[in-house]
Amino acid sequence: MNRKLKKLIASLMLACMIATAGGPFGQMVSWAADAKIAFSDPSVMVGNEVTVTMKVTSDTALGTAEIMLSYDPSVLEFVSGTSANGGAGAIKVLGTMESSDQKNFDFQLKFKTLQAGNAQVNVTSQEIYDINSQAISVSKQGSSTVKVTSPATYSKDATLKSLKISPGTLSPGFSPEVESYTAQVDGNTADLVVNAVAANAGARVALQGEKGLKAGENQVVVKVTAEDGQTVRNYTIQVTKGEGENTEAGSQGSGETAEASFGEATAVIDGTVYNVASSFEEASLPEGFEAGTYQYKGNEVMSGRGLEKELLLLYLKDSEGNGGFYIYNEGVDSWSRFVQVETTSKAIVIIPIDEEAAIPEGFQERPVDIDGVRVTGWVAVTEAEPQYCLFYAMNWNGEKYFYRYDLSEKTVQRYFASGVSYEKHQELANTYDSLVKDYRIQFYILIGVGLVALILFAVLVMMMKKGNGPGSGLPDKNRVKPDDDGEFRDENFREKTEDASPSRVRRYTREEFENKPSEDEEEFEDTISEDQRGYKSAPSDDAEFLQEVSLEEMEQDLSSYEIEEDDDFEFIDLDDEE
Repeated sequence: MNRKLKKLIASLMLACMIATAGGPFGQMVSWAADAKIAFSDPSVMVGNEVTVTMKVTSDTALGTAEIMLSYDPSVLEFVSGTSANGGAGAIKVLGTMESSDQKNFDFQLKFKTLQAGNAQVNVTSQEIYDINSQAISVSKQGSSTVKVTSPATYSKDATLKSLKISPGTLSPGFSPEVESYTAQVDGNTADLVVNAVAANAGARVALQGEKGLKAGENQVVVKVTAEDGQTVRNYTIQVTKGEGENTEAGSQGSGETAEASFGEATAVIDGTVYNVASSFEEASLPEGFEAGTYQYKGNEVMSGRGLEKELLLLYLKDSEGNGGFYIYNEGVDSWSRFVQVETTSKAIVIIPIDEEAAIPEGFQERPVDIDGVRVTGWVAVTEAEPQYCLFYAMNWNGEKYFYRYDLSEKTVQRYFASGVSYEKHQELANTYDSLVKDYRIQFYILIGVGLVALILFAVLVMMMKKGNGPGSGLPDKNRVKPDDDGEFRDENFREKTEDASPSRVRRYTREEFENKPSEDEEEFEDTISEDQRGYKSAPSDDAEFLQEVSLEEMEQDLSSYEIEEDDDFEFIDLDDEE
């Protein structure tokens, strides 16, 4: 086989091997990496501190992790944690790698138990990245159940001390041992105000049922959980609403009532004139407020003061009879609608944003409807149809934060600004997409190079097999050939013809030589002397020997013999091309 062709194929195969070694197999990153989030489930006596362990594990080296958690603030109070901060039912946890081969994050979250019961710690959102800033999916996401037990001394009393509604009257009259009641309201009643007080100070009271009354039957449930966290009693009120047009009469969620008296005091809000109520039903005040009086621009009016919140509520009504409580900021003479968003057993109040509060990056102001009331909110600039918004509010401890409100599910969560800006997030996303595209291209190139290498290897094997077969041009020890002078020569030798053009000599095998026609033998005998016939008349077994004798060796051997003069006999150097 041509040596140049062999070298070419070998070079191509070497290039394929180099391309394969430097291709995606040596560099490919596993995009199928996943992580798992697991928690401990501790038990503790009420009044003590408890630690919840959260562990993030992955099958690849971790880079960063940002995890949002929620918990029941009525049972647990967040104290501290590993790279964590939060409160009011929400915690933000940040994890950063400490070594290049770190595959897990361990977080310790410490809580103080407030009362007996079972509290869940759940993951509300998470963003986990590997060491190359590639997003990692979470294949398993657990949660923690903190079991808070109570001492034997804790009360099991789950009864109510008092139960009132407005408007309407309970039937039968309230008794702590009676759990089922009925009430009648007219068609103009939009909501029912329920005031329930537990007999034991350590018990919890929660109101269950849909907000707003519809025509016909409505059910309101007052759930009382005893101090031991295990004993529960439900007081049910079956409310029948008559037919008629609804007006904004009253709402337990926003502290509204239809029974109020008005004097001459007025307020102007966004160009609308409102009358300020001089009195209203004390029972209509939201939980956490107590009734009092206030001098509003020279007029004494009834007000509500927050027990823990520095808020002042006044009741206003517009010219169309729509009324409700408003927050009055006497320092700057401004108003905002009172909207109370209830969580598990506590509530936060939407308030105007403070001057020192910074609007989160990537959000723009937009009016939003929360609990049927339009308030100032902020939505993401990138969302044409926002699914959630932010609002500024104060919790029951008087702390002010931004809260995230789900516009579809009507759920609330404390908002924490992400450590990655929107621009940086987009940059990371674009980089990820670009890397995926590049590796796909490398993968296709690798397939092509592999196929070419396989084809070249097959061609090389076939040519090598063919080269070792008959007629391949390789020397054969069993193959000899006499030239026109009767000499045995290697098949690769050439001789000159009379016209000086080289030609390949005829090839003879040992069998062909032994059966050569007699006239060729006679001609062969005439060309050499008697003493030289030893080369010709050697036994057939020596034919292989004759093939292996080179021209120089023949000349040296024959020089020791006397050669007869013969004009027709001469030694021809077949290597001489001239």
